[in-house]
Amino acid sequence: MQDVKMVEGDSDLNRDNALLAAREQFEAPIWALIGELEGTLADFAKVRHVDLGDPRATGSVLNGALPDAAAAASLPDHGLSVDYCENGQSNKITGTLPIEGKDYTVCFELHLAGPRGGTSKAAHQFAAYDIEREPTLPGFEVEAPSDLLFFIACHLSGTGASVARAYLKFADKVDQRKIEIHRDSASEATGVAEPGPVDGPSGTKVTLKKVKGDEFKHGSETDKRGDAASSS
Repeated sequence: MQDVKMVEGDSDLNRDNALLAAREQFEAPIWALIGELEGTLADFAKVRHVDLGDPRATGSVLNGALPDAAAAASLPDHGLSVDYCENGQSNKITGTLPIEGKDYTVCFELHLAGPRGGTSKAAHQFAAYDIEREPTLPGFEVEAPSDLLFFIACHLSGTGASVARAYLKFADKVDQRKIEIHRDSASEATGVAEPGPVDGPSGTKVTLKKVKGDEFKHGSETDKRGDAASSS
């Protein structure tokens, strides 16, 4: 039986390559942004009667802080800008990502995720339609949006005042592939300090046993870091 073929707009862009390219270009500035937002979380935690376990309240605070945090993290120096979307009342991070000789528009939304729970949003606001409601017969082509739509998926720490790890995750509902981005080892979380997991400091890569070397689950090769994968 032929697998469903997924294409990116009018091209056959490899989505794993897109994740790798996005990490290569945006990993450092996005973590700089997260560092600024951790300061926001730490300050927010000091407000009387605030519950950091409420993802909607926390998400609203981070969304409101995004423009100033982006400026403090020098995102414009990396070709990224914060744009307010009145329809949806949320801020988006936009930029341009060159992949295989072609420039793609990329748009990020901040998303709380992970074991502590998060917002219930399943797709980027600009996702064209819900493909889960479309037929997926063998050989049926599913067309993704022409822009690259990602969540910056932040897994909060146990205190809720810092980010334990972060991923770039496709948010167009074609699939849920994601890739972990890593904090610069020279930087530290600005939120409330807490012990890291036994396999390394908060935010470091978890080493998984590889099958057939460094591969994606669907068979295409990664770089040496080899941690891009489709999530279930």
